Amino acid sequence: MDSIFFPMAFGPLTVYLLLFGGLNLSRRPVLMSGTRDIYALGVAVSGMVFVGPFNLFLPEPARIRFGFLVWLLVAVLYVLCVILLAMLVRPRMVIYNMTLQQLSPVLTAMMDRMGWKYDWSGNILTISHLKIQCEIDSFSSFRNIVLRGTSAGQSCDGWQRFGVALRDELKVIEVVSNPLGKLMVCVGLLGLGFCGAWIFAKRSLILQGFLEIL
Repeated sequence: MDSIFFPMAFGPLTVYLLLFGGLNLSRRPVLMSGTRDIYALGVAVSGMVFVGPFNLFLPEPARIRFGFLVWLLVAVLYVLCVILLAMLVRPRMVIYNMTLQQLSPVLTAMMDRMGWKYDWSGNILTISHLKIQCEIDSFSSFRNIVLRGTSAGQSCDGWQRFGVALRDELKVIEVVSNPLGKLMVCVGLLGLGFCGAWIFAKRSLILQGFLEIL
């Protein structure tokens, strides 16, 4: 059964690297809501969670009694945990393939055009018109920007309007693709190829392992 652990653990992660490597190779910035970002990360690490903590601490009597159903229950539990995490975190948005120097004038021009009253205090942006306040963090090596709410209880409608306006603004912005995206795609392809070769080489053992689970 150990033969199926490697592709189960790293398969979702390699797909994650391919997708987000492609986003970083885009010539346009990509805005993603914090909720979607958490869901994507949850899918990426799901294999390692199932192979690691869930598999190690799952009672053996439960596996014997419920068979395949126990893994379905574990999957539902994991999905509920990810959804709960997405609901508990502060409002957040992530912009891929853009630097803070590129974003600042775009934000200012957008807010001026929309007629929103705003105030900058270092990297803290307050838009009183929308009743939101966010902290802007830039990760220059990854060319990613995180806009994170400074406190809970902010206006959900304000964050939604802010996100829609910013997404429309970024559609017309063209940037240089992030070289890190090439590395992510290469690592993802290598990992996917290795998982495929592993499955092919141990296909009989993997089939046996799945039959044991069922």
